[in-house]
Order: sequence, then structure tokens, then C-alpha cells
Amino acid sequence: MREALAQLAAAERELADRRTAELVGVDGELARLLASVAAAGAAHAFLLTEGAA
Repeated sequence: MREALAQLAAAERELADRRTAELVGVDGELARLLASVAAAGAAHAFLLTEGAA
């Protein structure tokens, strides 16, 4: 179970990083939306790792 949570957290982190990188070329409302989604993914990854401890 712990290994599955670690893998899920790693996947969430990687996806949040990709979404954050996409912000470079985006303006306005879309940038805010992508930033919010990336932050939610990063928070999810954090909770998966900290909650498993």
C-alpha cells in the first residue's frame, strides 16, 4: 500500500511540474486556472506523502 501511495505521489508531483511549466506561455484566466490545478496537484502529492507517514 505504501509503495502504491509513493508512486501516486510521484506521478502527481510530475504532473504538477508539467502543468507549472505550461504557465510560461499562457496569459490571463487560463494561466490562473492552470496555476490552480497545478497547486491542487502539488497539494495532493504532499498529502499522499505526509498522510502515509
